[in-house]
Amino acid sequence: MKILLVQPPRWSPDGHANFDAIEELAGSRSGDVMVLPELAGSSLPRDDYLDRVRSLALRSGTAVVGGSHYDTAADGSAVNRGAVAGPDGTLLAEYDKVHPYGIERRSGVLPGRPGTGFDLHGRRLRVLLCADLWYSASLAGHDGLDAVLVPAFSLTRWDGPAPARELWRHMSVARAYEFVTYVAVSDWDHEATYLGQPCAGVTGLANPCPPAHTGFFSAPPTAPVSVHTLDFDRLDAFRHDRTARGFR
Repeated sequence: MKILLVQPPRWSPDGHANFDAIEELAGSRSGDVMVLPELAGSSLPRDDYLDRVRSLALRSGTAVVGGSHYDTAADGSAVNRGAVAGPDGTLLAEYDKVHPYGIERRSGVLPGRPGTGFDLHGRRLRVLLCADLWYSASLAGHDGLDAVLVPAFSLTRWDGPAPARELWRHMSVARAYEFVTYVAVSDWDHEATYLGQPCAGVTGLANPCPPAHTGFFSAPPTAPVSVHTLDFDRLDAFRHDRTARGFR
């Protein structure tokens, strides 16, 4: 399975502007699934957000994990929420951020409900929004996941992006190895900001069973779109080996 991770250079409070930029970055690249970063839709109304996700999927011929947007109710309350569209525009899954973090928590964004995941080409995938990856309970009880897809906006209070990147890489590899699954993170570039706070730029793929020890995390810090191949035959063999050794 080929996965495309999109890392736009800047975030806009205009969700349409973000999707326009993402469509230009994606161009004619092809794959099986494309992952957008968190809040790609900013505060677009739900119908507008879903239209943009479906449109990108149809245009690219790729399943699209549409990052997220703030879905605001009539009473003004908001949930950080996203959706997955299949290459034919069909809605495959919806997911919420269960653990609002930092600025959004202080601004009253409400916790949402975890998504149930979706199937693609006979494989089981699940989306966790940003900080939800940091809670192992988000994955407990969901055995057999073949990939965890993480739209992120890695706001950091560190002086520079390096410390947050290091933490995200360690966390992604730990989750990948613990739950025997690929973990793919799509983030904004480290030059992007949200309400004055900088992003760390943590896009990359954690692989629980790389051919070499240097391959546990692959990071393209300067690539606006990076392409990664998920080798599920190798993942299955690794699972069988762990079981045979009594490790799981």
